Amino acid sequence: MSSSDAQALQSAIARVAEVFAGMTVGPDEIGCQRCYGPAEVALLRVADAVLPVDLVASVAQETPDHWDDQPAVIRRVLPQLVVVLAQGTASPDMVARGLAAACWPDWPQPQAQALGGFLEAWWTWTLGQETPPTSAREVFESCVTASSSVTPWLELWVAHEQPAADRHLSECAAWWWDDLDQDASPFTCWWGSDVQEQAACRELADWLAVRAPRDDGDR
Repeated sequence: MSSSDAQALQSAIARVAEVFAGMTVGPDEIGCQRCYGPAEVALLRVADAVLPVDLVASVAQETPDHWDDQPAVIRRVLPQLVVVLAQGTASPDMVARGLAAACWPDWPQPQAQALGGFLEAWWTWTLGQETPPTSAREVFESCVTASSSVTPWLELWVAHEQPAADRHLSECAAWWWDDLDQDASPFTCWWGSDVQEQAACRELADWLAVRAPRDDGDR
């Protein structure tokens, strides 16, 4: 793993903390009262208050119907959320679904650039690690889900050809060919349109056919 990749990840985390500092949910936000108590929602209304880690991950994974303003909830938890993702957490693809549902590419440019920069740094850093805290497959699927596109993440993979990245490709390909050969999507938490998902699956299959062809002898 390149030390510059680790530094880029830390810089991206710091940039998210800077850009999203002071964000809160609206004063009238009550959230899903079956899932969250008043005290938990009240914390989201306090700028920069440190949130319990389980609350950060939980609120980020919810579908928009749990909140009056789901994008505001995502922006509120992002400074801690990116740390949780970098350190490793269960179901990162569900967190990514929450990001996609918040339509983050449409946010003000500094906000969209900060979050996009984190995703890029997280994926690049993961590619260079022999044993990342979250598997390369899960990080890739999460980045794809968050952005509704495979293109930028495949391009980064090509740009980081090194032993660890090659091993990750071999492991991922075995998983993905199983899905793709059955016309199933590897992206189980996809939030974009069906057309986008189908295009992403085709692009991934075409890329794998060149970079990591299926072993027809095992089929």
